Order: sequence, then structure tokens, then C-alpha cells
Amino acid sequence: MKAATILFHGASARDWLSRYRERMKPVLMFLALALFCGGLYLSLHARPDMLNALQLRPLLLIFFLSLPAGMVVSAFDFQLLARLSDAKVPFWRAGEIVVFTRAANMLPIPGSFAVRMAALKVRGVTLLRSGKLMLVFTIIWAGMGFAFSAFWLAMQTLWLPAFFFGAIGGAFLWGASYSGTRLSIAPADLLKIALLRFALVALDAFSLLFALQALSLDVSYQQTAILVAAGFVSFLVPAGIGVRETAIAILSPLAGIDPASGFLAASLSRITGMTFLALCASASLLASRALRKRDRSGF
Repeated sequence: MKAATILFHGASARDWLSRYRERMKPVLMFLALALFCGGLYLSLHARPDMLNALQLRPLLLIFFLSLPAGMVVSAFDFQLLARLSDAKVPFWRAGEIVVFTRAANMLPIPGSFAVRMAALKVRGVTLLRSGKLMLVFTIIWAGMGFAFSAFWLAMQTLWLPAFFFGAIGGAFLWGASYSGTRLSIAPADLLKIALLRFALVALDAFSLLFALQALSLDVSYQQTAILVAAGFVSFLVPAGIGVRETAIAILSPLAGIDPASGFLAASLSRITGMTFLALCASASLLASRALRKRDRSGF
């Protein structure tokens, strides 16, 4: 009887989420945008000197180093996702899909998961299979993010938050391992996913480091590495705009960074990323159009 009751309530919750998900998205997006604009205003009001001291070189490092490296890692990550779905995706096609996936993550629009699922569905992968696999990938990413932050918190002898973050990270990784086993993912493939997601987390810390340096702040990698756990919070709303920046601002004092600087650095990182992705997407569309034109002309 107890088990039946739990299953009933679980099914009811799923039905409720399915029914109201579309209605909730616009509300969440509006609240997230309001949070982003409000946080940006308050941060600039608290640190009006920041933009005057803006440095170009660290922004170029984000643009030409951490973002392209993240694209390469994400392309390999998507190829692995496709292979586990029994589909083959060439590297350059995977990179193109990653561009639009990351754009969906950066912009105030829903669709990051949808882009990946649609790309796999074209190759014959069921939505159920791709959705389950992407959930495992996401849980591993969350686990690596919290574990990475916990390690650097421990390095600074902040034992209580390190234990807390470590426990969350461990729980996520255990859940991913269990789910991966249920989906018949080989341990070697789970390790590959973890390594790729670790690389993405480490690169995210570099992007935050360069963004803070662009604001003329003297910070180190071990400080920005503490903040990467905030990335998982972005899944609370479509695209995570405003939420990720706020989470980084909240965690910033743990890293010895004032909240306003943390919010501005996260916003600067987002804007730089949006510019990079816009250029990549434009180049991809122009290349596709040129190839179609060449095919039609017979050359």
C-alpha cells in the first residue's frame, strides 16, 4: 500500500510538471531576466569604477583560449553522447551542434536540451533514450562541479563548506554511476564522461578568472575554482541567465571576492560568450549556405 501511494504521488507530480511546464517557462524567464537586470544595476552602483578599469587582454584570453577550448571539449562530449545513443556524428558536425546548444544556454531562451535531442532524433535516436543519457551527463557535470569547488575550498582550509560541497558532489556522482549502470553505460565510458565534464568545469574557472582580471582585480585560479559549482544552479530556469550570476555573487565571499565583482565578472563572461557564439553561428550558417550553393551549381 505504501509503495502504491508513493508511485501514485510520483506519477501525479510528473503529470503536474508536464501540464504546467510550458506555462512556467515564460514566468521563470521573466523573473530570471529581472534578476539579471537588477543584479547588474546594483553591482554597477556598488562598483561604478569597474567598467572604467576594464582591460582588453583578459577578454581576448576568454575569446581565443577558454571558449574555443570549451567548444572542442564539448564537441567530443557530444560525440560520446551520440555514440552511447548508437549514432555517429562527425566532429565538425558535433561542433556545429555545440555552437547552437551553447547559444541556447547563454541566451534567455529555452532549448539547450532540445537542440541536442533534435540532432540525435534525426539520426534515429528516441527522445526517451537521448533524454536519459543527457540527464546522466548533466548529473556528472553537477557532481564534478561541486567536487571541484570542494577541493579548492579544502585547499583554503574552509572545511565546513568543503564538506558540504563535497557531500553534494559525491551524491551526484553516485547517482550518475547508478543511473549509468541502469542504462548499460560501461564504466570506461562513465569515466570518459567524467573527464570531459571535469575539463569543462576547469575551463569555466579559467573564464571567470579572466573576466575578473578584465575588471582589474588581482585574483588567482584557486579563488575562481571555488565558484564553478554555481553553474549547476543555472538549470533552475531556461538558459540560467541571472541565476548563475546571482549564485556566483553569493559564493564570491567564500573566495575572497566581493559579490558585486563576482556578478559583474559572470555577466562579462556571458556577454563575451554570446559574442563568440554569435560569430561562430554566423560562420557556420554562411559555410552551410556556401556548401548548398556549391552542390546546386555542381562544382
